[in-house]
Amino acid sequence: MSPIQKVVILGGGVAGLSAAHELIERGFQVEVYEANPVYFGGKARSEDHTGISANPLPGEHGFRFFPGFYRHITHTMKRIPFGAGTCYDNLVTTERILIARNGQEPIKIQAEFPFTAAGFNLVLSTLSGADTGLTGPEKKLFKNKLFQLLTTSKERFESEYEQQAWWYFVEAHQNSPNYQNLLADGLTRSLVAAQAKKMSTRVGGGILLQLIYDIVDPGIPADRVLNGPTNQQWIQPWISYLQAKGVQFFLNHTASALNVDAVGRLQSVRLDNPATGIPVYATGDYFILAVPVEKAKDLLDHPVITNRDPIMSFPTELSKSVRWMNGIQFYLSTEIPLNPGHIIHIHSPWAVTSISQVQYWSGYDIDSQSGGLVKGVLSVDVSDWQDGIYNGKRAKDTSEAELIQSTYEQIQQSLIVGGVPLLPANRADVVVGYHIASSIRRTGPTQAVSDEPLLVNTVNSWDLMPKSFTGIPNLFLAGDYVRTFTGLATMEAANESARRAVNCILSASGTGKPYAKVWRLREWAMVLPYKWWDRRRYSKGLPYSSGFPWWLHVIAFIWSIICLVAWAIGLPFRWLFGFI
Repeated sequence: MSPIQKVVILGGGVAGLSAAHELIERGFQVEVYEANPVYFGGKARSEDHTGISANPLPGEHGFRFFPGFYRHITHTMKRIPFGAGTCYDNLVTTERILIARNGQEPIKIQAEFPFTAAGFNLVLSTLSGADTGLTGPEKKLFKNKLFQLLTTSKERFESEYEQQAWWYFVEAHQNSPNYQNLLADGLTRSLVAAQAKKMSTRVGGGILLQLIYDIVDPGIPADRVLNGPTNQQWIQPWISYLQAKGVQFFLNHTASALNVDAVGRLQSVRLDNPATGIPVYATGDYFILAVPVEKAKDLLDHPVITNRDPIMSFPTELSKSVRWMNGIQFYLSTEIPLNPGHIIHIHSPWAVTSISQVQYWSGYDIDSQSGGLVKGVLSVDVSDWQDGIYNGKRAKDTSEAELIQSTYEQIQQSLIVGGVPLLPANRADVVVGYHIASSIRRTGPTQAVSDEPLLVNTVNSWDLMPKSFTGIPNLFLAGDYVRTFTGLATMEAANESARRAVNCILSASGTGKPYAKVWRLREWAMVLPYKWWDRRRYSKGLPYSSGFPWWLHVIAFIWSIICLVAWAIGLPFRWLFGFI
């Protein structure tokens, strides 16, 4: 019987925990080292806030959601016990997305397939665009751009669109400020902390298609959130499950050096513990580096490693494209639902998004937890700390008091429906306390830094993203900067990258254990004929053209009938969104 092989995982975020999960279930010995002195979970965690009540209250990001195309992370959640079920059972579906605008009525977008008459009417209202402020030509332009995304071949998507910024793909530079704010820069800044002039169309367009597929597919919930604080409903049960399976966890251990031996294998990792001041040297058969890109570069960009694998210097360049996306939590004296789902404050200079959390927290009684002081929770993300100007200041250059007041004002000013504000102008009338993510660290009264920025996918960044394996045969990479099908810095990409790293270890170790499942993004099978046509044009060096020949439309029509008949005779509806 072969001895049990040991894997050392550096980083206890979603990538590290996902890797530990796959490995421990396949019989490996696993150790996880996390730099944070208190929490596992990385940027996905919630935190304890003290000072309002005798019991700690939860603080977390306001735009943590689980769209339908998240298949890797939800597959893992289905294998984490929680009560009589699993952590997956803690996901609940939201109803709609609200695009809140200063001085204008909000735009309501259905966040799920419209099963009800009211939902169907909301879809029709949204599609009519009567209140968007967009001109007729602008609506037609964006509709054509969506059709282009739907019918573009995979080859063009992955190469040509990687080199084109989203701003120029949707022709924002040739249209009104309202078009630019609503369909180009506003959404990218709010959802992924990106800039439309820098984010590639491959990433922006690809994720937009996934979200559209989720909404039109009645078999998939488009937007889900947890039914309680993240740590309670997911991270802590995950840690408990992995510990019970045998994973060893170590907090407050920061990887500071990778020690490579003379034959090019990673021999040990130096880990510094500020509490003891005594370094620890972790050894194992295999190592997974599952820390964020800005931390990974310090370990990888070293001659001992880059001489064996020059690609390991690429994370240094990638780390220049990180931006802040950090959470603030407002604790309210009364529950104000505001919207049954996420709110995008499209005109907010700091790219603010929010959600009224308690309406979904059936698994958590904040009233009792706070001793009756807190009835509602407004979770907020600030996604533009470095460029947006409000009251003459960037978010990163404010005092704590200014940060809280300015964020609240940007939310309050955009939430006016029918002339009636949904939140009082005076913050003290409803806010009894707040929590700022611990990753925002003060370096002065009006200066802050983010210890946990988010990688933003820019034009041509794909070529800088490493794969899960390296030139060091027993060192593997996991994290949202590693190449994945997901392709965007998310919990889903972190989980997928971990599965890829684990599969590399399974291959190298020769255990014969089954590989971890990896899924591609969905594509719509009904438009396959148009994709085939564009693939032919792309292979000849021709640009995309919607001037399809008449006979192709006939073929596409017949093909769509075949797809619909296949569904009618009992094939799952999702077959229509099958892989191409």
